[in-house]
Amino acid sequence: MSNPLLILYGSQTGNAQDVAERIGREARLRLYSPRVVAMDSYDVTSLPAEPLVVFVTATTGQGEPPDNMRRFWRFLLRKSLPPDSLAGLRFGVFGLGDSGYPQYNVMAKKLDRRLEGLGARALLERGLGDDQHPSGFEAALDPWLTRLWPALRVVSPLPAGVPEPVVSEDALLELGPPKFRVTLLPRGGEAEAAARRALAARLAAEQPQVRGLAAVVLARGCSSSANGSSSSTNDSNGSSAMEDGGAQPKYLAQAADTAPADGAVGGGGGRLAHCRLAEAAAAATDFRRLLQAAAGAAPPDAGITAAQTPNGTPSGNGSASAAAVSYGPWRPYLARLVCNQRITAPDHFQDTRHVELDLEGSGLSYEPGDVISVLPMPSEAVADAFLTRLGLDGDQWARVELAAEGSGQDGSTAGLQQEQQEQEQGQQGAGGAGAAGVGPCAFTARVRSLVTGCLDIGGGSPRRYLFQVLLQSATAEHERERLSYFATADGRDDLYRYNQREGRTLLEVLQDFRSCAPPLARLLEAAPHLRPRQFSAASSPRLRGPAAAQLLVALVSYVTPYKRSRQGLCSAYLAGLEPKEGGEEVRVAVWTERGSLRMPRSLQTPLILVGPGTGVAPFRSFLEERCALARQAHAAGQPPPAPCFLFFGCRSPAADFYYQAQWEEYRRLGVLDREHGLITAFSRHTPEQQAQQGQAVQGQQAQGQGKGQEKGEGGEQQNAGAAAAPTSKVYVTQRIREHGALVWRLLNGLPPAAAAAPATAAVDNPATAAAAAPTAVHSAHSGAGEAAAQAAAPAAAAMEPAVVYVSGSAQKMPAGVAAAFADVAVAHGGLDKEAAAAWVRQLELRGRYFVEAWS
Repeated sequence: MSNPLLILYGSQTGNAQDVAERIGREARLRLYSPRVVAMDSYDVTSLPAEPLVVFVTATTGQGEPPDNMRRFWRFLLRKSLPPDSLAGLRFGVFGLGDSGYPQYNVMAKKLDRRLEGLGARALLERGLGDDQHPSGFEAALDPWLTRLWPALRVVSPLPAGVPEPVVSEDALLELGPPKFRVTLLPRGGEAEAAARRALAARLAAEQPQVRGLAAVVLARGCSSSANGSSSSTNDSNGSSAMEDGGAQPKYLAQAADTAPADGAVGGGGGRLAHCRLAEAAAAATDFRRLLQAAAGAAPPDAGITAAQTPNGTPSGNGSASAAAVSYGPWRPYLARLVCNQRITAPDHFQDTRHVELDLEGSGLSYEPGDVISVLPMPSEAVADAFLTRLGLDGDQWARVELAAEGSGQDGSTAGLQQEQQEQEQGQQGAGGAGAAGVGPCAFTARVRSLVTGCLDIGGGSPRRYLFQVLLQSATAEHERERLSYFATADGRDDLYRYNQREGRTLLEVLQDFRSCAPPLARLLEAAPHLRPRQFSAASSPRLRGPAAAQLLVALVSYVTPYKRSRQGLCSAYLAGLEPKEGGEEVRVAVWTERGSLRMPRSLQTPLILVGPGTGVAPFRSFLEERCALARQAHAAGQPPPAPCFLFFGCRSPAADFYYQAQWEEYRRLGVLDREHGLITAFSRHTPEQQAQQGQAVQGQQAQGQGKGQEKGEGGEQQNAGAAAAPTSKVYVTQRIREHGALVWRLLNGLPPAAAAAPATAAVDNPATAAAAAPTAVHSAHSGAGEAAAQAAAPAAAAMEPAVVYVSGSAQKMPAGVAAAFADVAVAHGGLDKEAAAAWVRQLELRGRYFVEAWS
């Protein structure tokens, strides 16, 4: 092969990397010499010398580049670069995004334009994959690749006399050399003992807050045999991998066995549970480092942000003393679970939890708008079933390392059989104390820890490449036929229906295809990797203290098209934990990361917060921060922060009105505007309840508890609990339109029209708002007895223009909210629809409209 092809990717969750590696595998079959590299691992100054480059990138946050693309992108944006810098470069761009976000695939679009602006020429039109498509991003990827290969050949022909390779479907299904090598250490040998000692010493240093951890690690067989060997698992105790749900299409594999319910979670308390969690978290850390080394990237320790360093926040909310170990992304801290309380009605279908974690001694810090990353664990039943299915001993130790370049087999069935034999026999130099070493290119761990800390065995659905790997080890002809179909573009839509739409897990797929026996090394390469789940911080460290981190977690529970009940891995894991189990405290592996939302620097900027459902979580941290700042301003004799305006939507006040008492208290204090600060939308409120709610509001106003009743927007009262039209459901988008005059004034720096000059009022204690319903949820904090704050902003003829924050589900909500703000501009600003949409986009570009959404 003589035709070089560089494939650069920017990936946040692994999808873009997966696409880049797939392009690399196919390029090799087409006689190119591919290099697949993360953008930040590539020397960008060498880009002008590259003849052909394929870029694959995702988009994160507010239209931002992935973490492993940031330095590369900053370099390309340098104004000093000549416009012909990349005149010799031919390129293609494929983007991965979600059309539910306003900034859909914006990084791919920006990259495409910037490359052309520097003189590079596109090989073909950019491709844009959409997660919202019924078949996912691959619906756009497959046709884009069919156009890419002939476009590449035009500018990079084969040498004279070399015929164009005929890339058959069978050839596309062959595997390349393995990425990893897994060596099982002999049971009871010195290598195993050395590995155990090394890990015990490491965890004692990394997690000193967990008592007796090293002793449990050193105890022989503490991972699995203490609660029964994995080989003793009885599959029949679980739910069926394919529950009854009507006729199934013929391409669906028929499950002969059963799998444990994926939502069932084991206990998190006790020394053994702490040991398993700590070992799995350590394996996750080491595996992440190995993946970074494979991609030529810097180790995950580099580039720690203020959100992970003591005293690193502008507001000074860091821990008072720096921890001996630096925790951060992929270096989790085992935090004590303080509170896990359901805050939805007992008879409500949605189980939503208020979770509080204790970060004391970690050195971790966070600000409002940051996120808490939680590393979830599968249930013990799922882990046991997985080990049993593959015939693995969870208590055996293994060494995982990068396979040497060109080593291993050719990816054929015979090659995989040899890989499996070498893994089982431990032939790769397993003896010796050196097996215990931990480095960027190798580490040792128990097999159970590899399974639970590195692989997502009971949560995320596998990608297409896994079915390609399974095909090579399948022995049953009907399974080989089905796997071959799923692994090709022809089977893409059926695979999506079988796999992603049904939420099938790695364990379930393995149980559906029983004749497959993939080596563990190949699963580490092709199976979904365990990744942290991120939750917006729902508390302010300035108000509650730097060690307290609170989350609002809704249990993800749904029924698939074939009537199979599913639960989210992390939400089910958290919902199943109690602060103490068996008299022992429970711990969760966490770290903090910088979020995409940031409060404005000026305290005199009003905030418009749109947070339906659990989308209100980051805004609770915002409002708690403003509450604490109001107290500080009062103590210093300074003006209080500007008031905030919260649009909150849920089903009904009785079912899921999260933190209702706290919002009402903040409205009383003036943290939320007293008259207009809490605007609710109840989508399942009955007409009778709506009428009662409206009467209650009118009664409060008649008693002087609420001022400024206004009927200007659709006949609705601008107040908390304003009555909805009795014939329809009410959503936050309707409320934004109904209160359009208020919204328009705020965004243009004018106070609410009906606002009267509030009297100077010193409230009892803004910190008491933290003790909102349900009262047991809110722990006391150190400032509870401090002096009262002035919470009401003074009247003024003009004020700073408001900033909009939107948080919630990515499916339709962000686009719907943006459309509602555009309608406000039409109705109250005199703009036409096109100008109104442009006005909303300008708010985004000027940093006055932010969205945090999730799929």
